[in-house]
Parts: sequence; structure tokens; C-alpha cells
Amino acid sequence: MRLREVGEDALTWPLTRRTGRPGLYVPSARLGLYLALRGLVPRGSRILMSPVNCETVLFAAVAAGLRPVMAPVSPDDATIDVDLVDWRGIGAVVATHMYGLPGQIERLAAECDRRGVVLVEDCAHAYLTEVDGRHVGTFGAAGAFSLSKHPRAGAGGVLTVADAATRDRLAALRDGLLTAPSTGGEARSMLGPLLRDAVYALRLSTPAWRAARALGIEATHTSDDTRARDLAATAAEHEELPAFDRWMSVGSGGYRTAHGPLLRRFAVRRQRTAERERERRVRGVRLLAELPVVAPSVRRFADQPLFRVPLIVEDRDAAKAALERRGVITTALYTPPLDDDFGPALAEPGPTPETALWWTRHVLPVDPLQAARALPVLRTLGAPVRPAIR
Repeated sequence: MRLREVGEDALTWPLTRRTGRPGLYVPSARLGLYLALRGLVPRGSRILMSPVNCETVLFAAVAAGLRPVMAPVSPDDATIDVDLVDWRGIGAVVATHMYGLPGQIERLAAECDRRGVVLVEDCAHAYLTEVDGRHVGTFGAAGAFSLSKHPRAGAGGVLTVADAATRDRLAALRDGLLTAPSTGGEARSMLGPLLRDAVYALRLSTPAWRAARALGIEATHTSDDTRARDLAATAAEHEELPAFDRWMSVGSGGYRTAHGPLLRRFAVRRQRTAERERERRVRGVRLLAELPVVAPSVRRFADQPLFRVPLIVEDRDAAKAALERRGVITTALYTPPLDDDFGPALAEPGPTPETALWWTRHVLPVDPLQAARALPVLRTLGAPVRPAIR
């Protein structure tokens, strides 16, 4: 089933215009990430990634036949700390721009280029992020963007690649994986973002929290050794993506379901909304960057329209509860770290597990569009002691 025949250029144009790269429309960023890893990285390669991550990043790597290796992370933003990387045997890197922060992407890209390592950027949180005038998604071989984050389209993603030949090759791989569109599923995908926007705009607190729960807005992950064993067994027995559907579908059941005209038109409109919100988002980032508990990297990128602004606070649970009473819902929490969650059965441990655990325990990601409403709470928060770097 093909998407290109039904207006794919309109869906990819905003990102191809900003990145200068060919774009491939996908039903989800996670499918885009899988396509990049499967199509650009040799099977069996060891792939470096931050342990502070959405678990679907690890699932995509395992489904692509790769061996995840946990990277050292910086306490400033939980991205890869280039100075502490052991490059021996590394064939690829996934650079996740957590909350829109690109971390040390320039140095990481230079190291990958020098060593012949394939770099793939996870830009799900970085739809609008630039580094010194250069858009993310252009530092590596591919960049996977989400239309569910900044644009709040409910589904969809764009994979940017280096050239048209690569795009066409990955499009053929994509088309062989798509399942038929679902009108009911498309309606649900569009309804969620619209309801969330309405609830937040009305400044309701308890209803906002209930709506977030009902719509699955709050991202949480629970450690379970059984899951790790089951996924390892799946990887040992299967080499095709459909065998990993129950893993890749976590939080997004239609991750490889083709989109019909209704959802595609919605995705085009929502991308325009994200562009219109850019300056408002930047104003929120600048407000939050002035807080003493803000993650240090935010100050460097305070002119960027980040998806979330990470604060590092002593008592995150108490802060979350106080924000909820003001109608500000904390989302995009990724805990525990991937190596804690899945362990050596699936992922080689990294050299800074204490830093990854500290970050996931203390990070409070705040939507910059909700900054003004959250400030009365955030100004009262204290910071935890930073972990020692070995």
C-alpha cells in the first residue's frame, strides 16, 4: 500500500523546506526510526543510545537486528556525553534530542564521521530545533521527526534522509510494512489532541488530569524483567517487524497503519499550528530558563522552541502534584533508564548508570506553552545534589 500517491509532498514539505533534505512520510516517528536503522545500519551492529529514552527507541533497534549499547549521559541534559564514549565495536549511534535539546550533536556527528559510524537522529522532540542555524535531522544519515509532539497531530512522522535515492529505497521498505487505514482509528487520533487543547485552554485542573489519563497523554514506563526476556526471545526467533508489533505499538497502536485523506489533511494543518506557536513556545522557554533549577543545557538553547523544558528538582512527585492542582500536567517522563528496565538481556550497560538514574528521578519536564501558569509553583522548587562523574 502506497502513501506517495496521495499528497505526501504536502506532509513532508515543512520539514524538507527547513532541513533541505528529502522527506518520507510515515505513520509514526518510531516506524521512521526503524526504517532508518533497518535500511542504513548493517544487521548485528552494536548501536549506541542514551539510556534516558523512550523504550520504543530500543525496540526499534532490536527489531532492526541491532545490539543496543547504553551510552554515557551528561547530567546537563541526559544526552550522550561524547567525552566518555567507548567507541570500540560501535557501528551506529542513535542521538535522541531529549525534550528538543540537541546536546553535543555537533561533536557527536564529527566523531561518527571520523570513525565511519552511522548516525541517526531521533528528532521526535525537536521538530523546530536548530543548532547555530543548522536544523536537527541534518547532522546524521537520517532524522526521525514526530507530528504527535509539537504539531499535536495525534499520529504521523517524517523521516529526513541525505538523498532522494535513499528516500525511495526506504519508501519501498515502508510500503511493504503498512497496514490498511482505519477511519475509526483516524478519528480517535484527531480527537485526542483537540480535547487536550480544549481542556488546557479552559484552565481546568482536576478535569485536565483526568483527561490526560484517559487520553494516554502521560508517558510512563514500568520495569518488568519478564518483558525483557520476552523481547529477547522474540528477537532470537524473528527478523521481521510484524513480530515486534506488541512492543512497537506501546502507546501508539497504529504505528504502521497507513493514513487516509482525513488524517493527512489534519497533519498538514497541525504543522502550520506548530509554526504559529513557535514564538509563544520560545517565550515560555526563556521564562523557564531563568529558574535556578533549570537543566543547564536549556540556557544555551533558550532561543529554541523546545518541546519540554527539563527542570531538575529535589522532590519531583510533590512538584507534579502541585502543578496538577494548577492544571499543568507533567508528561514525557521516561523512567527507569533503559538499562535498568531491560538489563543485559537486551542492552549492554553504560558507564554512567548513576547519572541516568539520578536524571530520571529528578527531571520535571514542563511544557513551555504552560510556563506562565506553572511559574508560581516552579519558583518554590529546590535542586538535588548533582551526581559525581566517574
